[in-house]
Amino acid sequence: MTTGRLAKFSLLALGAGLLAGCAVTGPGNLRVHEATLYGAGAQRIVWVYGDLGSNPSSSLKLGQETVTLRAQVSDPLATPGSLSVNGKAAYVGRIDNPVVRLTLGQDAGGRFTVTPLAGTRVQSVYYTDGARWQKLSAASGLATASSANGLRGAGQLTDAEADALTRALSNQGVLAVAVLDEASAPDARLSAEPTPQEQRRTALYVLSSSQITRTTTTSTTVTQTQTTTGGGQSMNTVNLSEVARGTNASAESPSVIVARNASEVRSLYGVAYGRQTGTPALPSLTSGEALVGLFIGQRGTGGYGVRATGADVQGNTLNLRVELTAPGAGSITTQAITSPWVIVRVGGNFSSVNVTDQSGRPFPQ
Repeated sequence: MTTGRLAKFSLLALGAGLLAGCAVTGPGNLRVHEATLYGAGAQRIVWVYGDLGSNPSSSLKLGQETVTLRAQVSDPLATPGSLSVNGKAAYVGRIDNPVVRLTLGQDAGGRFTVTPLAGTRVQSVYYTDGARWQKLSAASGLATASSANGLRGAGQLTDAEADALTRALSNQGVLAVAVLDEASAPDARLSAEPTPQEQRRTALYVLSSSQITRTTTTSTTVTQTQTTTGGGQSMNTVNLSEVARGTNASAESPSVIVARNASEVRSLYGVAYGRQTGTPALPSLTSGEALVGLFIGQRGTGGYGVRATGADVQGNTLNLRVELTAPGAGSITTQAITSPWVIVRVGGNFSSVNVTDQSGRPFPQ
């Protein structure tokens, strides 16, 4: 063998050795479950299941990325039997597919109209007001809603995976989740190497509050304070009720708006519904009543909200107490600019408004 041929052989052997050292190993009994969230979700979540045996770690190629698998970590997305991926409970990747897949409307009677766009087949639709989950009776056309245990039963998600997604998507205000037929998913499932013994994929399309057309206004009593005295001034009983709420106002900065007549109510609703295609019927006011709109301003994602928890009038000042919410660590947030708000109806005579949050800090801030 000549020197040149020997050198070439040595390089090839070295290259083969390096490739062997970089080969992905994969755990035993490898299973890969994927949830692809389109629309306002814009994330790909992959749970990896398997047996590491006596090894502390293993490797797996997901798409074009080689990841490290280890024992599971404490995380809201963790599911029983799954492995951690690069130190996280699951693999989370960004996707970008802005194509609208369906529209959803809700009428004054609480009924829904589901309209899949051309080429989109929908298996089922789930709806949440931020706390309670419901499943619609039809995936196309007119539908009613019935109570649901989060996203359980959606696509090929296990109950544990459905629960993890439900926790991550809850407390973000109104949103809907449509389960797409596999053929309607914009792209293929994420490839895995070594080939898994089982590979599942559930394609979901998430609609944020701004994408749901509503023609209804709620009016639910939140609380009523008790008359007390303190500081030399009387603290008068105030009836407080929530009139409407949403996450898509035109307000860019935190603000408090008081409306005492029809013209001011119209202006208030113009801010609350300023980024939506329709405005519900305006509420009327009786003598001594006012509407107060609380706007927290623009946020970069979903998961933020505000609600009034109590009120009293002391002297000429209305004292409003509110609860502000924000997405927690590990939450899956809708990837859309939001501007949460709430409008409440209050009674009593006052000339100024003082608003504090659950920690006693002034609002807005």
